[in-house]
Amino acid sequence: MSLTKVLCQQPLFKDGVLFKFKDTGVEIRYRDQGCSINFPPEDQQETTQLLRLLQLGGMSSEQLAQACPGIREQLPELLAEFQRRGLLTENQREVESPGVTGLQFYRELSRFLGRLKRRFPPSPFLEKMAEGTLSRNQLIGYALESYHVTHFCPRLLAPSLANYESPRTQKLLQEFFVCELHHDRLIENSLKGVGIEGEQLKQMQPLPMTFALCATLGVFASRHPLSFKAALMLFEEDDKKFHQLFKEHCQAEELPSEFYQPILLHASINDEGAHEQITEVLLAEVSYVSPEEQLAVKKNMGILMESMVLRTHEILDYYGNPNNIIPRCFTSS
Repeated sequence: MSLTKVLCQQPLFKDGVLFKFKDTGVEIRYRDQGCSINFPPEDQQETTQLLRLLQLGGMSSEQLAQACPGIREQLPELLAEFQRRGLLTENQREVESPGVTGLQFYRELSRFLGRLKRRFPPSPFLEKMAEGTLSRNQLIGYALESYHVTHFCPRLLAPSLANYESPRTQKLLQEFFVCELHHDRLIENSLKGVGIEGEQLKQMQPLPMTFALCATLGVFASRHPLSFKAALMLFEEDDKKFHQLFKEHCQAEELPSEFYQPILLHASINDEGAHEQITEVLLAEVSYVSPEEQLAVKKNMGILMESMVLRTHEILDYYGNPNNIIPRCFTSS
């Protein structure tokens, strides 16, 4: 089948298309219909890459084939099947669209992330809290993994201060950096409430996806300032429903207030400091964002959001297993 037989010039998955990956394939669902794709292990990485690119849009069929050369021959059939099942729409973004100001890009990025969130299933952590099925160790695990993020945060943010920026942007980044200092002490106090402190904290190791998120933010801060500024929106967003349910579930599990109050305080500090607006404030100082930069940032944010979802599943899986060591403390002896 020729690539020219695919009608969409820039195919894009419709809002509401969801994926469920399995060992040998993936289930794709859209509203009340769905389909399954089976693939050999050697094609898993490129098939996943294709699905991610179709979520982002903005690429022609030929560009998709170049990005996924290992499944190039299967690509026309896959795209045609997706289109036949009504999973695809046409990306209306012009290939040669003009650049925009940073503030315009912030608005577009906010809409893009909103669409992307709707393509992910509901948060399993939030669902388990709403159902009352979250265990005591999973609640503690959430705090343990949050500690790593807050503990590493200043070191992850620091490279951004070395980039050449306008005086106004430099001042905003410095103020944000100062605001993030010592937030880990709040989570330390939380962990002390359940008997985790001192030498244990020094020996703690994050889960792989927690480490991956921290490393990603550090790379953005050092290598891609625009993605770094965009990523802060995901790291700093506050979910009042989540924290209310977190408090209620901690109380139901008879966890002491010394455990959950510092976590709630940390959330309120971010809220009072308007940290959720940091991306908007920083991007307002950017005079021009090229089409290429826009696409690069959107791709990076899509990967980052997917990593956050995987991290949530990893927290639930690891801390939900009573045979796993909690906290994750390892020594060289």
